[in-house]
Amino acid sequence: MSKSSVAARIRVELLSWASLAFMLALIEGGVMGVLIKNGFSGKVSDLTLNLAVAIATGAPYYSNLLSFVWVKLSHGRHKARLVSNLGIICCFCTLIISQIPMTTLGLVILLLLLITARFCWSGIMTVRSTIWRVNYPRYIRGRVTARLATLTAFLMSLSAFSAGWVLDWQFSAFPWLYGSFALFSLTGAYYYRKLSVRHQKKSLHREKSESQSLSFVQVFKVLAENKPFARYMLAMFILGTGNLMFMAPFIVFLNEHTELTRTSQILLTTAIPLALIPFAVGWWAKLLDGNHIFYFRAVHSWGFVLALATYTLAQVTDITLLYYIGACIYGIAVSGGVIGWNLGHNDFVGKASPMEYMAVHVTLTGIRGAIAPIVGISFYQWLESVAPGNGQYALILPLCLSTTGGILFVYFNRQRVMGKLVNTQTP
Repeated sequence: MSKSSVAARIRVELLSWASLAFMLALIEGGVMGVLIKNGFSGKVSDLTLNLAVAIATGAPYYSNLLSFVWVKLSHGRHKARLVSNLGIICCFCTLIISQIPMTTLGLVILLLLLITARFCWSGIMTVRSTIWRVNYPRYIRGRVTARLATLTAFLMSLSAFSAGWVLDWQFSAFPWLYGSFALFSLTGAYYYRKLSVRHQKKSLHREKSESQSLSFVQVFKVLAENKPFARYMLAMFILGTGNLMFMAPFIVFLNEHTELTRTSQILLTTAIPLALIPFAVGWWAKLLDGNHIFYFRAVHSWGFVLALATYTLAQVTDITLLYYIGACIYGIAVSGGVIGWNLGHNDFVGKASPMEYMAVHVTLTGIRGAIAPIVGISFYQWLESVAPGNGQYALILPLCLSTTGGILFVYFNRQRVMGKLVNTQTP
């Protein structure tokens, strides 16, 4: 593989994801949660509104439930073109959201469009992992991913901050923001069609000659056949459940029990964490490039634990500075999650299909994404029903789960080092 061809591929990736970052920022759970909480307040009951926030924050994850569908749909199809088409659909969903009326029906339509966009984005992530595995050698894959994540995160942070500023300045101007960003991102979605995928013709010919019957049930056969990967997914499920559970009650608490502006709320939930990614992702990439994913997660998972502990302390003490410290810690942890999410499963694949392993990972994320935000907001609502203000303790539950996940990663990594977790796939 020549350096010029790799550079050309990276250039297409950078231009495409940089453009798509503007649209993606607007459908992030933190931004959508603030938009829903403020835009539809008084139009629906408080319970319905908070459940809508939970659905919005969970949408990026439970839309992954049908990730195996993308494995089947991508079989025998041009991978870059499929990613491009899915990106275009995401942009059109965001464009339509810009015209949603602030009514009960409008809220339902908004959530349906958001879920559709996120469903398509899960397809992008599933297919993209295969493209990256083929196009970039193992020894540079982490650095390439870090470079793409750095630019995307910076632009998403800038876009999210812009959204917060617009919502504070003139809330009724949000349609112009969503519409213009969606149209701009369309260019990046279409440009991705120019990406060349190594051995594309040979791969498509092989796929077309093979049958593909991957299903929701069959995708989990991978877990039964690969013990180390099953352990990895177990720890990820528990850690990830805590991480996905906290955002909805956190957004609602900030809105109901603090005087923070909409801009500040979006800074804490989206903009600051994304802005930290460019500064920390390089270190995480080096850590992963030189170590097994179990070791990586045994270190990385404690970033989430520390972030949730800081957020919890901020809510209990009402010290505003702690919110911002927590957001910075969370951003550093998220930067490592970007690397681990896209590449972690590759340490277990061997000669098997990387897309199937990614589908398992994404589908399990979808399961916890469908459950965790609803449980989190329900726990918050129950605490508030006991006594107003008790919602400040709602983050204790996700904190306990994330801590358990971190402990499991440390334990499984020690088992791996001692040779008790042997990969059943041939490297």
